Amino acid sequence: MNLMQLGGPMMWPLLGLSVAALGIILERALVFSTFRMPDKELEERLCKNAEAGEFGGILRSLHDKSPNLVSMIRPLLAGTSQHSSEQTEQLAAIEGKDILARLDKRLCVLSTTARVAPLMGLLGTVLGMIQTFSRMSEAQGAVDMTALAGGIWQALLTTATGLSIAIPVLLAHQYFSRRRDNAAFRLQRLANLIMAHMQRKDAEQ
Repeated sequence: MNLMQLGGPMMWPLLGLSVAALGIILERALVFSTFRMPDKELEERLCKNAEAGEFGGILRSLHDKSPNLVSMIRPLLAGTSQHSSEQTEQLAAIEGKDILARLDKRLCVLSTTARVAPLMGLLGTVLGMIQTFSRMSEAQGAVDMTALAGGIWQALLTTATGLSIAIPVLLAHQYFSRRRDNAAFRLQRLANLIMAHMQRKDAEQ
């Protein structure tokens, strides 16, 4: 609390920003830890089921191992009888985008925090420096170097605080964004694999 008081009024917005960012990081970590993509063994099983026309087996396997993906794969399986190939792919793409939107949720807040926190810290430092030199200009006699140094380091506290918030938030944002991009690639790959094996079965018939 002493540092909060020394750093000036900008320390409080920075504190609020850090608490919000920490909450989002913990919430996103929980979301990504519970989002399960099929491993290689499950992918092979799903492809075999698709080629054999065992659509029920595909859905059961997904329910057990990757329940997040059922909403995207189901249109592919139902599409053979209800929709054209193009419509089926569009329905699956919509569901896939919904899945990615849930992974993307609030990541933009982390990105904004990583950019804004250093600027807020810099603003606090500038305000602190203005206040320090204003007091010195009003003082009579020789400049007190101790007071000057004390005012400068107090003003720099907000810059250090802003950077201390921005760096871990930026790293967290990059980590989650990479996980999201990897999920997007693997979703597209899985959908294409299942479609390819289903079309192979239809071609053989």
